[in-house]
Amino acid sequence: MRPGLALSLLLCGALLRADGLSDLKAALKGLPEPAKVRVKVESESHERESGKDTTERRTTVVEDGPEGLRILEDSRPAPASPKSPEKAPAKTPAKTKGASRGPGPGKRDSGEFQDELRPAGGLLEQLEKARLLEERTEAYEGRPARRLRLAMDLDLDDEARSHLKKADYEATVWIGPDGLPLAMDHRIEVRARVLLLASVWTKIDIRRRFQRVQNRLLMLDEQADVQGSALGKSFSAKESTRCSVL
Repeated sequence: MRPGLALSLLLCGALLRADGLSDLKAALKGLPEPAKVRVKVESESHERESGKDTTERRTTVVEDGPEGLRILEDSRPAPASPKSPEKAPAKTPAKTKGASRGPGPGKRDSGEFQDELRPAGGLLEQLEKARLLEERTEAYEGRPARRLRLAMDLDLDDEARSHLKKADYEATVWIGPDGLPLAMDHRIEVRARVLLLASVWTKIDIRRRFQRVQNRLLMLDEQADVQGSALGKSFSAKESTRCSVL
């Protein structure tokens, strides 16, 4: 057998044996300490509950580096104090940004903007109990990639699981030749019974795209769609987020 053909067969065999989920985890863990970056985060959310619509827009300039994260500019006003009659803005739907609304410009908040500026840690937590269901070669937006279909864990306690009638959580992730994610889709549907005969239904679809800037993985954009009903009342929420490196 010719040496070139033997080498090609060997490489093909190695690719066939490779586990995309393991490659993804290794690539995320192997990212070096991120260099300083400044990003503009633009988000818009639309929430509907009991026939009432709420829309919120926010533009924030955030700087992140070895010393931590700083919010430099924020178009959203700080929450009203408990003594003020002014109503604080509604919470952003679809994902958690920390318990508070975040500090004012110049202040630090370890809970906000982790998904946008440091997504690797959150991805590793999500993938901890994931199972690989399917892997195939599939280009993503014209770039070579592997497409992984994953069964995800909802991380519910026994009490919550006892109320479940249905719980499906799958994710699809496209990874590039370096093993890092190009995009990831989450699809979650939960049906549960509470208060004897009352039921709760929630469906969540989230699509995230990522970008690599120097040695950092950043979120490029996200589209989230939430639908559901609880105790006979329906609700829905949509959120879009886009990050631009300054």
